[in-house]
Amino acid sequence: MINEEYYVWTEDCQFGLLDAANEFTETVGNKRELVSVDETLAYKLTTKGDSELVPDVYYSPKYLLSEKLCALLRSFDLQYVQFIAANIENIPEKFYLLKVINFVSLIDEKSKVTIRRGSIKNVDRFLLSSELANIELSQRLIFKVGHSPVTVVHKSIVDTLATQNIQGVHFVPVTAWSTWSGTR
Repeated sequence: MINEEYYVWTEDCQFGLLDAANEFTETVGNKRELVSVDETLAYKLTTKGDSELVPDVYYSPKYLLSEKLCALLRSFDLQYVQFIAANIENIPEKFYLLKVINFVSLIDEKSKVTIRRGSIKNVDRFLLSSELANIELSQRLIFKVGHSPVTVVHKSIVDTLATQNIQGVHFVPVTAWSTWSGTR
């Protein structure tokens, strides 16, 4: 079944939370399209976490990825994913904003979602429709459920990342995920 092939990208907030440090950064992060950006985005740590380690993922609530994680994801050559250079105040490591511009609304009718103006905006729980299998795998390795913040990742990517000791992210099987199961 298609649902066994997918995981939901969930936060591990023990490292703290970020906010955009300026309006430009916030605007770029909120655009639902690939963008041309000539300057580095700026973030600041606004909520300190329990861990002092620098993880591979911070949340703003957008995803900021370490160079290591960015390189791993770039190797999949995903045409609908963009990595934009970002600095985090007082953290010397380089990070990249992950923009996923791949919106898929093929969900099972038993899913619990909020739909506004014809688009999925919020997801409490969901299952993917078997129709997803009709889309070429390379076009559905990572996607957002409709226009919600829920990011879904194919098992092939999750398996690759699992071997790399990535810090700051958990992947919950779609079949086990709900809004409240994914946060710590």
